[in-house]
Amino acid sequence: MRSNAHKCVWLAACFCLTACGCDYVKRYDKPLTYEQAMKKKDIDFPLPSSSHDIYYGMFAEWQEYTCIVCFEAPVEDCIKHIATVLAWDDGVYHRTSSYPRLSVTNVETDDAACLKPAKWFTYQEIAHGIYSGTNASHSPQIWVDVDKGVFYFRETD
Repeated sequence: MRSNAHKCVWLAACFCLTACGCDYVKRYDKPLTYEQAMKKKDIDFPLPSSSHDIYYGMFAEWQEYTCIVCFEAPVEDCIKHIATVLAWDDGVYHRTSSYPRLSVTNVETDDAACLKPAKWFTYQEIAHGIYSGTNASHSPQIWVDVDKGVFYFRETD
């Protein structure tokens, strides 16, 4: 009887662990307008009202997480929006952080992790831009292409 009880506990634990691995994938790989994006309940990201050609991807499974966002807007709006997104991200994680804004001319290539292919997430093509954030767990990374007026966001775990 004791052996059966252990098996039941073990099976229940396995079932719970499997059920907790929240496989979640949401992608918008076709450009959205600001109005369309605002109507999507599953897009949890602050967007400026001047944004357009909005793309979004989120993946979550067990302890792995990736969120990528890209949109076009006037360069001034993209640059101002860096502070908005950093404040939003701090609010999500109940923290206060600060990141310098760095000028970039050659962006190191990384990828969209579990959301690839994401042909729209092309921050590595930036010739003149701004970078803010850090490549650490649950920390934002933001790139702004100041030649094209494109804002890129990535956060992973």
